[in-house]
Amino acid sequence: MVIGKLLRRNSILGEREAELRARERELLDRLAKALDRFGTDVDPEDRKHFEQAREQLSGLFLLVIAGEFNSGKSSFINALIGERVLPEGVTPTTDRINILRWGDTVEEELIEAYLLERTHPAPLLRDINIVDTPGTNAVLREHEELTRDFVPRSDLVLFVTSADRPFTESERTFLEQIRAWGKKIVFIVNKIDILGAESDRGEVLRFVRDNGTSLLGEEPLVFPVSAKMAMQARQGGDETAYAASGFPAVDDFLLNTLDQQERIRLKLLNPLNVGLKLASKYKETAFERLKLLSEDVATLQNIDAQLGAFHQEMLRDYGPRLGRLDALLSEMEVRGLNFFDATIRITKVRELMRSDTVRVDFERQVIADTPKLIDEEVDRIIDWIVERNLKLWQDIGAYIERRQINRHREGMIGEVGRGFSYNRQALLGSIGSTAREAVSSYNRDAEARKLAEEVRGGAGTTMIAGVGAIGLGTLVATVITGAAADLTGILMATALAVTGLYILPARRRQAKEEFSKKVADLRTKLDDSLTRQVHAAISDSQEKVNESIAPYRRFVEVQQQQLNEARGELVVAEDALMRLRTEIGGK
Repeated sequence: MVIGKLLRRNSILGEREAELRARERELLDRLAKALDRFGTDVDPEDRKHFEQAREQLSGLFLLVIAGEFNSGKSSFINALIGERVLPEGVTPTTDRINILRWGDTVEEELIEAYLLERTHPAPLLRDINIVDTPGTNAVLREHEELTRDFVPRSDLVLFVTSADRPFTESERTFLEQIRAWGKKIVFIVNKIDILGAESDRGEVLRFVRDNGTSLLGEEPLVFPVSAKMAMQARQGGDETAYAASGFPAVDDFLLNTLDQQERIRLKLLNPLNVGLKLASKYKETAFERLKLLSEDVATLQNIDAQLGAFHQEMLRDYGPRLGRLDALLSEMEVRGLNFFDATIRITKVRELMRSDTVRVDFERQVIADTPKLIDEEVDRIIDWIVERNLKLWQDIGAYIERRQINRHREGMIGEVGRGFSYNRQALLGSIGSTAREAVSSYNRDAEARKLAEEVRGGAGTTMIAGVGAIGLGTLVATVITGAAADLTGILMATALAVTGLYILPARRRQAKEEFSKKVADLRTKLDDSLTRQVHAAISDSQEKVNESIAPYRRFVEVQQQQLNEARGELVVAEDALMRLRTEIGGK
């Protein structure tokens, strides 16, 4: 018989085939590493099919028989083998996957639920494993899923359809689901004997061929057979009836298709096509993720821009505020100089001897309401800093809330990956949560008091030790009044010792110079202290914002790097697999 001729062919791989297989295995290993970069976001079904296809590279040729129940799949397999190996019937007889392997004896073993392994000493099974699947219109959903699950492992799919109801909707749906795996599919139109007229047979075959072409993109092979007639003819040794069954054409096809060279070609193409499908899918996944990450990069750049604008605005707006403080000190300095001009005179010697009176006059005429005005201005600066910090968090919170609207349009979560999308949204959400918490818990009064203590404490340590939390205006008045007391003491002693016309003018100049120097020192220290606090407030705000977005920033940077590397690896692997497929002879 034809099958006998097939089985007598040499099954030893040549050096060329071994070299192709080794190269393919290396490429698939490279693809596996690229897929590993997606971690748990690789669809478990994809990973399972890929691993199974890789395993099949070293296994026997796998012939999968698929089709609706009652299309005669089991009868076809029995006729193909020449023995009644599988049960037949008008009701669904295959409620699980049946794997037919060669064995010395007829045995069966339940490998797992819905997966049954049968062994049989049929010669055909020495080089080929045959898989009989449940109907594509099976009652149990598990049956249909099992059938789809085995297709990626197959080296060749024989799709059996019945002549009395060819190419049903469930068959079309099933074929649409498996065509993407790049399998070679051959159509078997069974029960052709129920169509008496030749014209009816021709019409059915054209219908199957046209629909198959439309679905697969190329004209498929279509064989009309009667498995029932073929089995009866074999059992009765009736060559004429066997020829009428249509099976000789199937035998001839199997002889030409399943010879050693073609079998190896299909065997190599099976995992290769699975790999190409997954390389294409996850290359697109990487592209979609990178598109989303570009939005995240824009988000981070926008936040950075807001921080930069915040910094610049604070420095820009702080100058005029500091100028108002300088103006208050300058006005006091002018009053002080005028005071010394009017007080340190020969006609005022008696008054100079009364230091308490001089101090009172100095405080009333020079200090005046400067402490109050300085404190008010400093309080305004502090309030301004506090409000700007709050406004920064409000702006960032509002921006993140608008940004998170994007998650509602991400209908691609299945393609992009649940873990990736979850981590991304969780990190993005954490920024918004931090901003909302910062805004809701912001206590203006408490923040202002805290900042005021830092400002006063910072200024105080540079001017007077142990000032505590007194106002900056009071601190300035204390320093200036103390300086005035020192000067008036010197002047009083001078007035008692010398009443000449030359000493007092010199002392007046000295007093004015010392007073101006003291005011300048105070101005510098006050400016420096407040400036340090403004910069500290800016840095503190930026640090807190950057701290809140640090995990998100790291996620974006790491994902970008990994996705670019993964996409590059997938492109290289896909290109190498396509070249190998061309070399092997695939389409």
